[in-house]
Amino acid sequence: MRVAAVFVFKLCLWSCMLAGAAESFAQSKLLLGYSSLSSNQTPIWVAKEEGFYKRFGADVDLILIEGGTRGAQALISGDLPMIGMAGQAVISARARGADLVVVAGVVNKMNYIFVGAPSVKTPEDLKGKRIGISQIGTASYHAVILALRQWHLDARRDRITILQVGTQAARVSSLNSGGTDAIIVNPGLTTAMKQRGYNIIADFSEMPLPYPQQVMATRERFLKSEPDVAERLIKAFVAGNTFSLDPRNKNRVKAALAKYLRLGSVDKAEEQYQSALPVLPKKPYVDVAGITSMIEFLAESDPSVAKIKPEQVINHAIMKKLDESGFIEHPFGK
Repeated sequence: MRVAAVFVFKLCLWSCMLAGAAESFAQSKLLLGYSSLSSNQTPIWVAKEEGFYKRFGADVDLILIEGGTRGAQALISGDLPMIGMAGQAVISARARGADLVVVAGVVNKMNYIFVGAPSVKTPEDLKGKRIGISQIGTASYHAVILALRQWHLDARRDRITILQVGTQAARVSSLNSGGTDAIIVNPGLTTAMKQRGYNIIADFSEMPLPYPQQVMATRERFLKSEPDVAERLIKAFVAGNTFSLDPRNKNRVKAALAKYLRLGSVDKAEEQYQSALPVLPKKPYVDVAGITSMIEFLAESDPSVAKIKPEQVINHAIMKKLDESGFIEHPFGK
């Protein structure tokens, strides 16, 4: 409730600040969104904490908008220019006529773990059980469906119930209370879940599933009306990504993780740091194969998605410009 209240207050405040601005972000303090409290947000958080947004000419505040659907709505309404969120929400919005596009890829594979109660040790044990996700249509939901397919399980045939539980904290709470038998959470919780006696049924990052779990999304309208601002935001994000991947910056990256994940100390961020490194791409393009796979998956239940082509969803113009200039590898100069 507190996160939701803060979100509503900030978004209303931001809307008031934008009144009469005709969606011009050039001279404004920018509100940049991120959609989850997980290590997938590492480059965005690091870019803020290290001052990269200001360094590249953007005055930015960050806001948590949990869930891709809400993130897409915030973009469409013009309340913020860009957000880090799951790729499927961009595709779904595009199918309904919104001009949302992906401009960079943050995590191009599923970065989840499948956690089971003490009695759930293998995929086969999921038969007749309840699995907790955030909500239908989100990345956690797609992760469950794709995993069940990998294991030749079918929710209806095998009497598997998928429950909309909410945030990651709510999912853990539901497993603790016996409200669910298995949940999908981020890998930074691996040790904590094991210590509580739970089983790690699967690490999704080890599965051969290209998936746009985390992308940088915006509107075509913003790219056309404010190309310089868009480039500054992407520059800062890319710098945050490159900085995060450099082992020399480990403690500073962990400090950012500890702050945003409210871990209390930098030492407690080690597992989150280790879970981020393997999934952050050296060059943060979005994986075309992942977008294609997601379009095909979504089209199974939503025919309107079938007409969408990957090139309608992806706009790599800024990324290509930065790549060709050598900026991605050397954002701070050689």
